[in-house]
Amino acid sequence: MLALLAGGWAVTVPAQEKDAEKKQEATSRLPVSFSKEVMPILTRNCLPCHAEDQFNPSELSLDSYALLLKGGKHGDAVVPGEPSKSTLVTKLHADPPFGDRMPLDPRRKRKKEPMKPLTDEEIRLITDWVTEGAKNN
Repeated sequence: MLALLAGGWAVTVPAQEKDAEKKQEATSRLPVSFSKEVMPILTRNCLPCHAEDQFNPSELSLDSYALLLKGGKHGDAVVPGEPSKSTLVTKLHADPPFGDRMPLDPRRKRKKEPMKPLTDEEIRLITDWVTEGAKNN
């Protein structure tokens, strides 16, 4: 559940209602393309650590649509239509349900090139894609 402040009163909105609101917003736009919009974001920001041929503690590989849907050690990375239950989405926000926010802070990386955090637009695209049913389009 999410707590929102409305007119000085604390109102609790179930995550399912929040997902339904996002789904309604997403349907008013063109569908987000996995291959043209989501995969380039994953390739640029996530594959340095979440490639199939690299060890990562979560055992989540994001090299392809099939591997993304397979999930990892922490279960499903994507629950189509439900971004609040999709680890791929929840880990992009502050205070994820477990572990660190992704991608990891550049100071914690041991790569030569530091990772940049995802932009609000990139997070919105991934969230909208999941909300729209996480299609392989």
